Amino acid sequence: MKNLLLFLFSICFVNAMFSQTEAVSPTYTFSIKKKVEPPILDFVAGSLQFKDADGNNAINANEQCSIDFQLQNIGTGDGLNLKALVKIVGSTSGITLVATTPIAVCGKGKTMAYSIPLSSNMNTVDGKVEISIDIEEPNGFNPPIVNLEIDTKKFVAPAVAVVDHVVFSNNGSTVLELRKPFALQILVQNTGQGAAKDVTVRLPVPENVFMQSGDEITTIGTLEPGETRSIEYEFILNAKFVGSSLNLNADVSESYGRYATDWTHAFALNQALAAERMVVTSKKEEGVNIQVASLRADVDRDIPSGIVTNKKKYALIIGNEDYSKYQTSLDKEVNVDFAANDARVFAEYCEKTLGYPKGNIIVVVDGTRGQISQELAKLVRLAEVENGEAELLFYYSGHGLPEEGTNIPYLIPVDVSGTQPTNGLALTYVYDELAKHKTKKTTVILDACFSGGARNKELVALKGVKVKAKVDAVPGNLVVLASSSGNEASAVYREKQHGYFTYFLLKNLQTNKGQGKMEAFITEVSQNVAREAARVGKNQTPNVLPGAEIGEGWKILGW
Repeated sequence: MKNLLLFLFSICFVNAMFSQTEAVSPTYTFSIKKKVEPPILDFVAGSLQFKDADGNNAINANEQCSIDFQLQNIGTGDGLNLKALVKIVGSTSGITLVATTPIAVCGKGKTMAYSIPLSSNMNTVDGKVEISIDIEEPNGFNPPIVNLEIDTKKFVAPAVAVVDHVVFSNNGSTVLELRKPFALQILVQNTGQGAAKDVTVRLPVPENVFMQSGDEITTIGTLEPGETRSIEYEFILNAKFVGSSLNLNADVSESYGRYATDWTHAFALNQALAAERMVVTSKKEEGVNIQVASLRADVDRDIPSGIVTNKKKYALIIGNEDYSKYQTSLDKEVNVDFAANDARVFAEYCEKTLGYPKGNIIVVVDGTRGQISQELAKLVRLAEVENGEAELLFYYSGHGLPEEGTNIPYLIPVDVSGTQPTNGLALTYVYDELAKHKTKKTTVILDACFSGGARNKELVALKGVKVKAKVDAVPGNLVVLASSSGNEASAVYREKQHGYFTYFLLKNLQTNKGQGKMEAFITEVSQNVAREAARVGKNQTPNVLPGAEIGEGWKILGW
């Protein structure tokens, strides 16, 4: 019994102790917060830029672009887990970009550069897009959103082609023939309004033809609208070459594979070669009015049809240019630049514009005394055969010289020394031959001076003094159109690759299609020659010498 009472007492004591502890124990509350060191991010003023491949500050169709900017962090913590959120406001036609782009850490106190890629395809249209850029920072320390407005442009196609060509000689050859080198110059142009990229020209070499210089594949690269590129090759045909013409084909390509035109041309053997390459200045043009470029002057192309062909019209056309080839003691400066071109192009006008049958036109390039005398005799004989119905034309571009002492003017063939002009052909002799038989009309055109002057360097110094050539009366019904008067020299229009007189003669024929009276013709040509020669500090005044029989009647003559 005693033990039971003791046990119950113990339990009550323990309960009392626990009850007392619960009554006096205090209550505590804890709140743990992390210390924050935020980044403070801002766009660097002026750093937001749009960059495009061609630099026109617009998103062109099919172009790779980017939006570049810089962020500066002036906060106490690093900018971690940053994202660039990019949105387009307005039409997105043809425009592609990544809406969310993770960007690199921008550490505290740092300035970082970023670039967001942007591209377009062929469906891009003309207009504008507004692009917003928001930099997302996980803790909300975002910089202010920035916006950029950019023009967009639809696709504009290029158009690449070989627009002109010329074959010429580097070694004095005058015709295209077997076993003699010749050069080909082609002019490639982008005549479209869009840029042409990765432009290449492939010119395969036919059998028995060898390329001595140049490359079968020429990489041009980019051609802007209107831009040109000249490519030169040198070839030689071996003795096994078969055929009457050389056929060349150029494969022209660009990056799209659809906006280039291949070129092909057949070069007849024994055709005349130009004396030299043409000088080309490549240029870019913008806008819709792109002019097709050419290796030739404006008068050398687009030669118009004019007067109806008359089978009784005959022409002898002489272009004496390369004197140094026949007289090795002379340097090339004495050559008459572009005289051969004068003759060849004037011959084309005779055929197409002035009504001379092609078979009735004799062209002599770099004529010797024997050649010129022979062809002149042939022309005179034709006049005789036609019994007064013939119309004759004699054209000469080259050196002329007076005989020292008498001042009698002479045409100087390429094989005649300037120290002995009397070995040439006296003008009086030429006139008399042309007047030997009655004709309906005989026209003499001289793009040469007889004062001792020259287009480049005089053939002979004549003691450094220009003289006034003796002018005798012109016989018969001849009309002589001379490029200069008195002691003047006849200058060269280098930009146009002709003598001044021949260029403006051709320009008049091109404009008027060979129509009009001789007086109006020579008045216009003389004014233009005098004006352009004056621009380069020269005096040159074309004049007319009518024959005794025709007198003032020359003024109403036509071509």
